[in-house]
Amino acid sequence: MQSKSDENKIDVSTRIRYCDHIPIHSTDYTEESMFFEPSNGMRPSPLQHNPLNALVCPRPIGWISSIGVGGAVNLAPFSYFNAVSADPPCVMFAPNAASSEGEKDTYRNVVEIPEFVVNLVSVQLAQKMNQTSTSFGYDINEFEACGLTPISSKLIRPPRVEESKAALECTVYDVVHLPIGTDGRKSHVVVGEVVGIHIDDELIVAGRIDERRLNSIARLGYFNYATLGAILEIPRP
Repeated sequence: MQSKSDENKIDVSTRIRYCDHIPIHSTDYTEESMFFEPSNGMRPSPLQHNPLNALVCPRPIGWISSIGVGGAVNLAPFSYFNAVSADPPCVMFAPNAASSEGEKDTYRNVVEIPEFVVNLVSVQLAQKMNQTSTSFGYDINEFEACGLTPISSKLIRPPRVEESKAALECTVYDVVHLPIGTDGRKSHVVVGEVVGIHIDDELIVAGRIDERRLNSIARLGYFNYATLGAILEIPRP
């Protein structure tokens, strides 16, 4: 899929070359915290695992349903997911390859049919969501394999999860190809424009979405997840 951002892509190497005369800010300090450069590896001693997911958290989960040209339906969770614009409403998720040998089924589908549904994951659906992360074959329907109910979307072809309390119907706006990983894996960011929004009526209280009733689950590092916890209202200055 040709990226819409290609025509506006910044030549980073040129920018860096022009900025070579600007010195890196430095100050005298005693280094008491860990520092490392990812280009030298993501597990420097004493770390035994890549720390990024445990540092950038909590992350909302995009439970993405998609469909291919042959009718194969896929449902898979992605924690590299978030909203990126409120008006027009847009979201992004990153269907990064699990290995250098192939692409995620979700990525294949959104390239073939540029539509997808973001099904929001409440705590009650955590186990079902996790089951759909199983590496099923392309022709295996995760809805059927994991005991979930597909329901037709209003405006796009992929079905949504009936058990989900909220869902976003999206069309693909752009696909950004990220640098190849050190192990050869390909990574992508799929940006979608939200064209339809489903909300369970019980979530709406006094004209607002009650986050407690949605009860979303979030991803941390490793195999860890988090529930909503305390909610703080902090008005802007």
